[in-house]
Amino acid sequence: MKNSHILIIFLILIIIFIALGSSVSFSQDKSIEELYFQGVYLLENEKQYEEALTYFQQAIELDPGHAEAYFQIGKIFRNTRQFEKAITHYKNAINLRSNYSSAYYELGLSYLELQKKKEALEAFKQAIRSKPDFASAHYGLGLAYNELERYNESIAAFQQALLLDPDDAQTYYGLGITYEEIGEYQKSIDNLKKAVRFQPDYGRAFYHLGMNYQKMEKHPEAVENLEKAANFLPHSADEIYYTIGMIYRKMENNEDAAIESFKKATQKNPQYTDAFFYLGWLYNKKGNYEKTIEAYQEVIRINPEYTNIYYNLGWAYGELEKY
Repeated sequence: MKNSHILIIFLILIIIFIALGSSVSFSQDKSIEELYFQGVYLLENEKQYEEALTYFQQAIELDPGHAEAYFQIGKIFRNTRQFEKAITHYKNAINLRSNYSSAYYELGLSYLELQKKKEALEAFKQAIRSKPDFASAHYGLGLAYNELERYNESIAAFQQALLLDPDDAQTYYGLGITYEEIGEYQKSIDNLKKAVRFQPDYGRAFYHLGMNYQKMEKHPEAVENLEKAANFLPHSADEIYYTIGMIYRKMENNEDAAIESFKKATQKNPQYTDAFFYLGWLYNKKGNYEKTIEAYQEVIRINPEYTNIYYNLGWAYGELEKY
């Protein structure tokens, strides 16, 4: 009887131990997912990359086979432009899940950033093999073909992406850029217009619209789109206003508009030698020699060895009879 009681107690202890073990395992599984989703939140919503990285690393410590955590770490490194590290983690994710189409796609983008064009092409192809209706992967394939100067294949890939996602601004942009590179300016314009229709603040699309119109010598349309580009691309505004100034130079009776554009370029970039030079050139053309001298002196301040500037400056002084 005593032995029977001991056996019952022993069995109860075993049941309790198993139950506790299951509870611990369930709790651990839950904590892995909590760590993962907290990392995703910090990455996607807060852009707190270091904090997100810590959560994903902790998830991997608890579950070394967590492919999604490796993928998210890859995204962190791609967002922070550490592309070699991104590639390593995307490959880790793919090793754990061979049909991980999103990881192949992100891998391709990282290869493109490193100018590893053939590797990028293969990564995008793998993404499509894993998920044939993956519109972004077809878009990436278009980018890779464009970089390899295989323009017909690039166009076909972008068009396939648009069949799958007809409202994607970046794909219309990619298609527009490709047509621009092969001299099909009207087709480029048609696609870039669609890009800005779906994304009204798409500064680069407005810029290339302007450049296409310039190549077609449609100067008013070029200026209109470049002005919009300058508003959306503040870090490139100096170059854009300079380009606008050069377009106005080609248009009759637009010296004042050209001057204003070059002035904007120098306001955005006080070291912009060429913009100051053309300011001086235009002021000289209008007979405003004081302003001519001011502009040319800025050129000398920035670059004392600027070609022919001293001759031009001397000419302006001569017109004012200042020898």
